[in-house]
Amino acid sequence: MTDSFVFQTQELPQKLSQTSEGSLTGYWLCEFFPVGHNRYGEQFYIGLLQGQVVFSGQQISWEALIKALQRYVPRLRSEAAKHAISIVRQRLQPKQQNPQSGELLALFAQLYQANVISHQEVIEALRLKILSDFDTCLFKYAGKAQFIPFPQLDNEVPIAGFDLQKLLSEAEQRQVWWSRLQPQISSMNCVPVLNQRAVEAANLTPKQKQRLEVLTANGKTLDEIAFAFAQDSLEIAEVFARLVKDGLITLTSSFAAREFSGATHQDPVPQNFSSKILVVDDSPLLLKQFANLVRRWGYQVKTSTNPETVVELMLQIHPAIVFLDVNMPGVSGFDLVKQIRRCPEFEKIPLIILTAEKTLTNNWRARWSGCRFLTKPLAPDEVSQFQVELHMLLEELLSLPAAHQVKYPSRQDDSQYQLRNSSV
Repeated sequence: MTDSFVFQTQELPQKLSQTSEGSLTGYWLCEFFPVGHNRYGEQFYIGLLQGQVVFSGQQISWEALIKALQRYVPRLRSEAAKHAISIVRQRLQPKQQNPQSGELLALFAQLYQANVISHQEVIEALRLKILSDFDTCLFKYAGKAQFIPFPQLDNEVPIAGFDLQKLLSEAEQRQVWWSRLQPQISSMNCVPVLNQRAVEAANLTPKQKQRLEVLTANGKTLDEIAFAFAQDSLEIAEVFARLVKDGLITLTSSFAAREFSGATHQDPVPQNFSSKILVVDDSPLLLKQFANLVRRWGYQVKTSTNPETVVELMLQIHPAIVFLDVNMPGVSGFDLVKQIRRCPEFEKIPLIILTAEKTLTNNWRARWSGCRFLTKPLAPDEVSQFQVELHMLLEELLSLPAAHQVKYPSRQDDSQYQLRNSSV
């Protein structure tokens, strides 16, 4: 057996399969190359007991085991369970990082006896934890791996372990599923935002609508939702991919979601960049709210309440995109479009018609004029949807900072959405 090897991206599963014998007890220590550097970075452990996988991510310990179990067994988060775990934990020697030989198994036996958790729950939770770790680390990096014998594991792990070849095969299948979900779920750090109009128009039961509202109520990321429901992240991604495909929700970055939910001026503001936005409207209040919102997304914004001086202002600041109200005194938004298009330097600049009147006439005139169309919110419950649509529009027409880019898929079919009984 080779006790160390170097691997390229996507090679680690195959190398582990080839080099891991059935009698191995210890840890594979994988050190990954940081992107763009020639030194090793993050460490990732895979614990083996007689060739069976028993843990991953780090070396096994009481704290690491309890944290993994609380991720997938929600009743362990209750105060009663935490108290029981604390009492058992106190049996370890003070300040002791790792229990004595066989002690960890004895502690878990006490948890089983007190009905804090069952052995089957431990098995399933650790299996999901290992698969989740494999999703993150097994296929994405290059680096080196070294096997470190650790015979003490024989007396310290609460499970017999999982067949390495079967786990690697399942991990590869999960990669296929993640790839299929990519058009809808670009990141588990995205936040789902309810498309209220689509939900009202859909053929959903009151219970299904209520469930969707609960899932999107608190501005949690998909990862946080998976944790809250103690479910596999891949299953959560599958549920939300269907919701996105059916147009019932939109995904946005966590930063933008804080804005949608009313983030305060104390929230961190990303560094500004060169794309300038010009907003023309006769409402000072709307201009202030619009400018505050997009500035927090990282854009430079200039506003104007005087449509008669807009062309002159554009020649001064050279905006990357212009939002125009339709109904303004003196010069209408569509008249202003004609003036702007007469200037050769502004022939191809994106113009967005911004109006509270969502009529077919305005929409048609906007398209005929070569403009996009964005409807102002008329009621408080329409604000979130307006901000989502605005964010999508800016992502499409301008460059957001990389940390805030989110892929928004279009609705691909008209199939009726059905909530699975087994899903959240």
